[in-house]
Amino acid sequence: MDQELPRYLKKRVMRIALYPVKLFPIRNNRILIHNDLAQNYSANPKYIAEELISTYKGKFDIVFSVKNPDKYADCGLPIRFVKYKSWSFFFAALTSKVFISNSGGYSFLPLKKKQYVINTHHGGGAYKTAGLDMFGDTPLFRKDILMSSNPCDIFLSTCRKFTKVISKAMLIPEEKFWEIGMPRNDILINNDDKLRQKVREKIGLKENEHLVLYAPTYRKPEDDYFNESIAISYDINCKEVCEALTKRFGGIWKFAFRLHPCVTNRNELPKGNVIDLSDYEEMQELLMVADVMINDFSSSMWDFMLTSKPCFIYAKDLDHYIETTKLYTPVEEWPFPKSISNEQLIDCITSFDENMYSENCKKHYEALGGCETGKATKLVAKKICEITGIE
Repeated sequence: MDQELPRYLKKRVMRIALYPVKLFPIRNNRILIHNDLAQNYSANPKYIAEELISTYKGKFDIVFSVKNPDKYADCGLPIRFVKYKSWSFFFAALTSKVFISNSGGYSFLPLKKKQYVINTHHGGGAYKTAGLDMFGDTPLFRKDILMSSNPCDIFLSTCRKFTKVISKAMLIPEEKFWEIGMPRNDILINNDDKLRQKVREKIGLKENEHLVLYAPTYRKPEDDYFNESIAISYDINCKEVCEALTKRFGGIWKFAFRLHPCVTNRNELPKGNVIDLSDYEEMQELLMVADVMINDFSSSMWDFMLTSKPCFIYAKDLDHYIETTKLYTPVEEWPFPKSISNEQLIDCITSFDENMYSENCKKHYEALGGCETGKATKLVAKKICEITGIE
């Protein structure tokens, strides 16, 4: 990995440069929250922030790092939004009692021993490899990973298999994993009908319309992780998909797609009468309102499985993916109907067997040792109160 040494040295330099900020005292009620992937107000970090606001009104100084703070200037939330890697971010991060992230964003910070790091992670199940399993086990990369794993006090887990494989891949002791599921999945488990209707109206769905959500993950040209992320549509036939859904389930169907937040190149998009929801920040709200999901390799299939609604795998490069991608759970063990062409996808939809699908999903969840509680948000917020001594 050519970037291995520069990446490691950059982190070390950053730690040295930021060391003087450690002289400032920790604010016991300050919580720094960071969405490391999308760098916006969404996902696990968002749900934790909102639980702290609603249940513990005014007791916490919540700082949320994003890519564009101005976007949230008039949001009305009692949150201070700061630009990631700005001076305001560095100061807040190194003076906060608790640092919350859904991936990383703290390995280059000279955090103090009295600070507490909670990593909520960003994907459910145990599918794509990570850490040493993805990039290889070299002495330098181990040192790099330890810069993230050592400060971490709690790592949220959605299933027992995830705990086992990520503990080894990220060099994090198993006792640091908290198997309560992800905060973002609570709304999928608990069924908030008022929020569901609100989101439907927000994206323009009529009362008699059903939604199929197409949400493929990002791609790297030539399978290079460090290349620019690209969008991919597989030339999906949106019209035929909707017709097949009407034939199998009845009703009027609207086709929507959402690109992965890491996608920077959107040259290839689904064509036809479709709704582009790529800039809709909160993916879980879309999963909540979708009646059917079409996926390829995104771990959001785990999240959607919790709703008990049909999820289909459509990927022309499925065979290539299996050959070139290391996986913790083989594709053949995924419970979702799979297709590599439009024709196969249509056939999967029209021949969908609800009972078989439900049974397969149940077995898959049990095989991975699923541990979603539907209470993860409240449990994390309560833990923060214990850490800070604030009730």
